[in-house]
Amino acid sequence: MSTNERIFYACQAVAIANEGRVGDLANTNLVHGVQSVGITTNFNLEQAFELGQIEIYENIEGTPDVEVTLEKVLDGYPLIYHMASTGIAGLGATGLVARSKARSDVRLGIFSDAYNNVKLAAAGGGFGSAEAQVYCSGMYLSSISYTLPVDGSATESVTLVGNNKSWIKGSNNMITASVTDFDGSDEPSAHGVPLSPSGGVQQREDVLIGSSILPAAIQGVVGSGYGNGIVGTNPTTNRVHLQNVSISTDFSREDILELGRKTPYARPATFPIEVSCEIEAITTSGDFVNAYEFGNPALFTSIASGNNTQEEDIFIFTRAGFSFDCGDKNRLASVSYGGGDATGGNATCTYSYTNFNDLDVQSEVGTAGYAGFKYLGNLPYGTVRAPKIIGG
Repeated sequence: MSTNERIFYACQAVAIANEGRVGDLANTNLVHGVQSVGITTNFNLEQAFELGQIEIYENIEGTPDVEVTLEKVLDGYPLIYHMASTGIAGLGATGLVARSKARSDVRLGIFSDAYNNVKLAAAGGGFGSAEAQVYCSGMYLSSISYTLPVDGSATESVTLVGNNKSWIKGSNNMITASVTDFDGSDEPSAHGVPLSPSGGVQQREDVLIGSSILPAAIQGVVGSGYGNGIVGTNPTTNRVHLQNVSISTDFSREDILELGRKTPYARPATFPIEVSCEIEAITTSGDFVNAYEFGNPALFTSIASGNNTQEEDIFIFTRAGFSFDCGDKNRLASVSYGGGDATGGNATCTYSYTNFNDLDVQSEVGTAGYAGFKYLGNLPYGTVRAPKIIGG
């Protein structure tokens, strides 16, 4: 029986491992920078009735659906997305297709609320003996979302889905990962690549516009290469005044069933998968995105002839080595102009882009099995070396 009077942030820890790595400390990672965790379980019920009575004939229970939602700050430590899809190796196998197939085990340890941190609360020399533990196995990635705001910290939100959840108490209650890092002195990782320092928890100043590629349709952007949002090579003089960047996708999983088995034998992602990127910027003159009945005349000599928009490249880079590559086939789906009304505030433009199947979330942190950057050239400023493949 737990002696806790409550559960709060200091007595919880989340670990993620490759599927089936029970007790494998070397391949189980505690997630740093976690802000929230939620677990929802649905028992799918189907009713059968019959002629001759109003009462239910049988309430048939299907396979339970377990959903785990995690949010963390971007802090230099491995991303949840990468930790939940380790083992992906090779430059051509780091995107949505390869990562959609990976499965992981998620463990939430609930420790004593009588200590300042989980290291002190854990028994057995720093290993995860907790008051209670919930173990969710065989989890698939369901959705991912990244937010880089002008106010507050950059965050990652990940939802995982599966069909199996166990609550564990007693002598076998091990979170199967070392909690020694959570000793009251844990802080954001300063691994020093590609820039030093890494910026800690990523804030607005850690979004490196000079090492990013912004869509040319955004008013003020010049050209289509790296640093097209800054003036010349000066990383502190921006051509655009971004307020928020949000990148997200949903894997839209489908249960594939078979006779002789209650649980799905696979839950593949339903391709094509839509990837959304929304960019908000303060405007000084308007959005300057024209919408012509017969298409933009400037595009008549291009593959986009007869259209108002064309495919564009989006690549966002941060000081801690995280980058978000949406590829070069992003299409402007909508643009809105608003704000600047009589109650105060500034006028802003929000550009909403979509592509399909193209999102490569990249990191210099190789500890989670990630394979590194897609772009192999030198970034325009501030880099110690060219990005290269790390881990696998």
